[in-house]
Amino acid sequence: MDKQKNKTKNIRMKRIIFYLAGFLLLGACNSSEKIEIKGTIENGKDKEVHFKELTISGTTNELDKKKMSKNGSFKFTTTSAYPKFYHIALSDHNFLTLLLEPGEKVKIEADTNNLSRAKISGSKGSLLVQELESRLKKTKQKLDSLNKIAEEIPDAREYNQRIEELNQQYVNIVDRQRDSSIAFILENMNSLASIMALYQKFDDENYVLYKNRDLQFIKLVSDTLEKKYPESQHVKALIADKTNLLKRYEQAKTNAKLKELTQTKPINRMPEIALPNQDGDTISLNALHAKYILLSFWASWSQESVDKNLELIDLYKKYHPKGFEIYQVSLDTKKENWIKSIDFDQLPWINVIDINGRTSYYARIYNVQKIPTNYLINPEGEIVMVNPSKKELNETFAYALK
Repeated sequence: MDKQKNKTKNIRMKRIIFYLAGFLLLGACNSSEKIEIKGTIENGKDKEVHFKELTISGTTNELDKKKMSKNGSFKFTTTSAYPKFYHIALSDHNFLTLLLEPGEKVKIEADTNNLSRAKISGSKGSLLVQELESRLKKTKQKLDSLNKIAEEIPDAREYNQRIEELNQQYVNIVDRQRDSSIAFILENMNSLASIMALYQKFDDENYVLYKNRDLQFIKLVSDTLEKKYPESQHVKALIADKTNLLKRYEQAKTNAKLKELTQTKPINRMPEIALPNQDGDTISLNALHAKYILLSFWASWSQESVDKNLELIDLYKKYHPKGFEIYQVSLDTKKENWIKSIDFDQLPWINVIDINGRTSYYARIYNVQKIPTNYLINPEGEIVMVNPSKKELNETFAYALK
């Protein structure tokens, strides 16, 4: 009888231990997904700090908000099964971007004036994001400085030479930023921070990775992260984008090959222009292969520009097969108006846009004082006519493009 009681007791104990072990294991799984953020914001006493999750669309969902203590301290917790992007924010324009992984305990020390410069510990991903954003900010400041210098150059004999020098500096800075982003991606392909590097922009229209061949990095990163974080919404969005972009890239390569068969000498001597067309693809002036190029600056709100375009359509259709190209730069500030005008008038040539409008860097390079302004560039890369009439173009091409 005692043996039976002891046996029953042992079975019960084993069951209790089993259930306790399961409970502890469950607790361990939950704690492994817990993320803790503690911080102190100098001069943050009684101010409200927000904790937000950054979505794939670029918007934020508020998870929590708290009023900071007397010494500006705060604490937030959340759970996640995989890395996600978050904001610690005092306002829409003053925030710190974090890339947090399950199980991390993060410490932040910041000042109310600029959260983005906070001291971060306990989160490698967040430090990578901060590095990316800091580097791009410095590059933008350099580009802004060049723009200011260009605006202050007196209209003197050396004006064109000075502008061309600044343009080359501008290109060099842009290319250095691109090179550093590529190096970052190759070194951190296992981190979601590499997604941020893929999509960084100098402004609303111009990406840091702007060349067609940069699509290879989207493929590399998406293939790597898909294996590591298949459930991440940011990774899923990247994979979808990769598929669409690669289709466009293959079509662009096909079109480029067709153009090579029908066009000839590249323009080498003109200051470079590289801007997006209506499909978002960056088109380079100096990469064109044509005998004569009409470089045209216009805007859809200018009736004189629209009238000039309509005059050129027949001329373009006649001489384009013989080596004539139009590279037209819109100075519209509203992309939708530009696209509507192109579609309405069925403009068949290359159209790109600089949404900086009248403050366009490229317009300053080419000394555009009014629109429309047109330059005819010959096979040697020289401007041979300024604002040529349709008659002058006809006479030139009748002789030069037989």
